[in-house]
Amino acid sequence: MSVESSASVTAKGSEQGHQARFWADEEADLLATDREHVIRDSKTPSGDVLISNLRGPIITDALYRTFKKRGLRIRYVFTIDDYDPMDSQSLKEKAAWAEHMGKPFAHIPSPEPSEASDFARYYASRFLATFEGLGIRPEEIHWMRDLYRSGELDKQIDLVLRNAATIREIYARVANVKKDERWLPIGVICENCRRLGTTYSYDYDGETVAYECRPDYVEWAKGCGQSGRISPFKGNAKLYWNLQWCAMWDHFGVTYEEGGKDLLTAGGSRDRANEIYREVWKKEPPIGLVHEFFTTSGGKKMSTSKGLGAAASELVAIYPPELVRFLMLRTHPKRHVEFDPAGLTLPKLMDEYDQGGDAFLTEPESDKAKTWLLSQVAEDPEPPGFRVRFSIVADWLQIPSVDPHSEAEERKAAPLNPSEQRDLDRRVALARVWLERWAPDEARFSVLSELPAITLTDAQRRYLESVKQLVGTTSDPEALQQELYETAKRVGLVVDGKVSRDAFSAIYLAFLGRPSGPKAGWLLRALDDDFVRRRLDEAVKAR
Repeated sequence: MSVESSASVTAKGSEQGHQARFWADEEADLLATDREHVIRDSKTPSGDVLISNLRGPIITDALYRTFKKRGLRIRYVFTIDDYDPMDSQSLKEKAAWAEHMGKPFAHIPSPEPSEASDFARYYASRFLATFEGLGIRPEEIHWMRDLYRSGELDKQIDLVLRNAATIREIYARVANVKKDERWLPIGVICENCRRLGTTYSYDYDGETVAYECRPDYVEWAKGCGQSGRISPFKGNAKLYWNLQWCAMWDHFGVTYEEGGKDLLTAGGSRDRANEIYREVWKKEPPIGLVHEFFTTSGGKKMSTSKGLGAAASELVAIYPPELVRFLMLRTHPKRHVEFDPAGLTLPKLMDEYDQGGDAFLTEPESDKAKTWLLSQVAEDPEPPGFRVRFSIVADWLQIPSVDPHSEAEERKAAPLNPSEQRDLDRRVALARVWLERWAPDEARFSVLSELPAITLTDAQRRYLESVKQLVGTTSDPEALQQELYETAKRVGLVVDGKVSRDAFSAIYLAFLGRPSGPKAGWLLRALDDDFVRRRLDEAVKAR
């Protein structure tokens, strides 16, 4: 069944003028059908995942589902970059973590030792739980500590070190990053202080590298001054980001990897990795679209290291998972998403989500329908049933005499099935939070127990007198709404052929003490008939 009530909502930042096929189908068209493909994503467990950090994984999951549906042979591999060094300025400023700056996240104590063995596992377990709740389920999850320590990447490390001169030339040519002629693109874990972010490596002899743990090598960590030689294999060292990227492509046979704009800009990390893969590995790099930033209101990019934006765990705990996915997928990946949970963002988002559900029932091959389908946690979901518009649910909650479940069944003219009941329960819970935390003042109201001090025109009094005669004549709020319009016309509350705002503002002033509110027909229908007649009579007589 279609949504109970809907409104036209324009997607902010949607792909204006985009006449081509649905974006995920376009990406599927780029992959050969005669071979197996691997799609990869990764995350560094550097702290709590912000809502902005979910855009990439949700886009990757949507592509993975689309590729499967198109009949492509596809594996979804996810790597946890727990061998990355702690380098965040926000963490450096926290005394508890200052001594660990430059160490691999896998080697740093857990914030909660009872919950996880180390820092990386603590935060990785949190974002993996968030992923599971959102229906993001990679076929394979690999920890970089295991890949390095097991020696699975030793072949790639050796290849990189033997081609260091070529890599230095690519850095200079592609990104204008100059390295001295001894520099090796690998971070050794210092044998003394156990940092890898502070070590300068050089002189690979085929078995070992020389290194210096320099006090001033980076701004965010201080090396201990140790120097020596060590084997770079079996977890003693970590490839720098661009090289690790290439090593992952080679090790897993990656053919598709999308990424954020910050990494895929001209001359950036991806360009360097692509050139290195071509010239050192002698292979073509994976293809993959570039997704734009997810920003807070005001255009600030959300970033884990800078602490901007809403924590994903908090928002996912409040927003239904389908709505979180829809928030990330409703806008074409190549356009940015500006998000602010305050104001009318949520009601508009819910309206647009419901429109997608309607499209899934009537136009299943449309972009709206495909977006709705990819927003579901289940890959083969139930079709949407009867739904009540979110803004109406929010209005219901502000009238003590209204039971949302009874009202919904009356509007459907039949009992809600279990799926519809769950949907309504979620909308009620979400509307309560929205009203408490984010709703604008104009969306909040309460019926006053006594008539407020109001001033009405003679035309408004005539209108309320006529409205009093309508009370109790119908149980249908929409029918009553139409009668309120016709009554306004009959008493002359018309401007330029349209019903004047003065008509409905008279009702709102009498019951809410303000000139605006929810649909007047529904408001009057929700209240006790005797109370409505008494209040209207008081308002007509008030001077």
